[in-house]
Amino acid sequence: MSMTVTAWHTIREASLASGLPESTLRYYEQIGIIPPIARDQSGRRAYSDADLERLTTVACLSATGMPLESMREYLRNTQDGAAGATRQIELLDAQALRLAARAEAIRMQQAYVSLKTLYWRAIAEGRETDASELIEEHRDVIEQVKRLPNVGTPGK
Repeated sequence: MSMTVTAWHTIREASLASGLPESTLRYYEQIGIIPPIARDQSGRRAYSDADLERLTTVACLSATGMPLESMREYLRNTQDGAAGATRQIELLDAQALRLAARAEAIRMQQAYVSLKTLYWRAIAEGRETDASELIEEHRDVIEQVKRLPNVGTPGK
C-alpha cells in the first residue's frame, strides 16, 4: 500500500526557500497574490511543496519589480492554457519595457556620476576652467538626470 505523503513546511522554511521575508509571505497571502495557506492544528501556516514552487515564481517576479496586480494576473493565467500563455507574454513584454526604462535611467545616473567624478578630479588638480567646461559641455546629462524618477531607490 503506497501513500503519497505531503511534505509540509513552516513559514520560516518557506521564507528561506523563496528568499521572501516572512512578513512578505503573510502580506502576499492577505492581498491574494498567493492563495490561502493551509494551517496546522495550532493555526500556524503549513506550506506544501506546490506552495513553495508558487513562492519561487512570485519571488522571481517580485525581483523584476513587476507590479503586484500584474503578479496576481500572472499567477491566475498559469491555469488557462494557450489563452493564458498569450496573456503571460503580454505581461512579460510590459515588464520588459519597464526594465528597459529602468536600465536607461541607470545608464544616465552612471553618466552623471562619471561626469561629476571628472569635474571633482579637475577641481582637485586645480583645473577650475576645465571643470566649468565639463559642466557646460554635459549640461544635457545633468538635465536628463534631474528629471529621472528615483529608480533603484529603496522603497520606490
